[in-house]
Amino acid sequence: MNIILVSSRFARAISLGPTALATVLLAVLVLGLAGGAGIASLAGGQHSEPRWPLAKPVRPDVDALAVRLGELQAKLTRLDGLAKQLGSRTGIDVAPFLSDKPAPRGGLARPGAALDAGELTWLLGDSDTRADAYLDQFSLAQLRLAAPLGDNLPTRAPMHSGLQSSSFGWRLDPFNGRQTFHEGIDFVGPIGTPIRAAAAGTVRYAAAHPQYGNMVELDHGYDLSSRYAHASRLLVKPGEQVSAGQTIALLGSTGRSTGPHLHFEIRYKQIAQNPLRFVSNAQDAIASSTVSSD
Repeated sequence: MNIILVSSRFARAISLGPTALATVLLAVLVLGLAGGAGIASLAGGQHSEPRWPLAKPVRPDVDALAVRLGELQAKLTRLDGLAKQLGSRTGIDVAPFLSDKPAPRGGLARPGAALDAGELTWLLGDSDTRADAYLDQFSLAQLRLAAPLGDNLPTRAPMHSGLQSSSFGWRLDPFNGRQTFHEGIDFVGPIGTPIRAAAAGTVRYAAAHPQYGNMVELDHGYDLSSRYAHASRLLVKPGEQVSAGQTIALLGSTGRSTGPHLHFEIRYKQIAQNPLRFVSNAQDAIASSTVSSD
């Protein structure tokens, strides 16, 4: 059963499938029980003050949840569209995976704890964040399928040799010991080792940066860019056209660095992506060590 939700906060009606409907009904039930408990405490006693604070009015909370739900459903609609496009290009049948099909579930029956409004709101936010990540990944997959064959996609390793010294993702910062997100991958090697363009593009930036040190940023089109940081010397200038594999800088240890290495990033719409999802000749880049350089 589907229910159509119409609200002045939305530009269009929103169809609630079984999963989304259950989520909203759960929110209403939790908030309704909380409000009912507060009313019962007032009616059953002669206290001038309630024993605990009254629950917040139900309507505003439901509206807020409905707004979040509408945003999430809009993203699911975009994901469905991207999935269908990718399916048509690859021949994969994506129909069983679209958001209007309830996901098959099962397992052992176990006792559980009911969600409160705060937990439900957090879960909606977490789902929204995950939907954003999936949109990015689907968009990247579509980009790789739609882009013409050529040298504009950053699929080349930026160094012909060298150990990967730090990977993409969460790690301990080598300067302060705190957990931080590392937005690229690092390669170690001797000072002066050639750093090569991962793809053809236009030099967007080539100068000293307070943290990246001497850095080159290349624009590859399709909202894709790559960064090459901590170089000892830059060999290109802003506005210059470079070819895939061209030497654009020499390895160094400038900026926020603990030793000679290359910090390499790939960004899509200015959002950092894992470079190893792009680099095809990764055998030169995947050998790992335990050193953290940037």
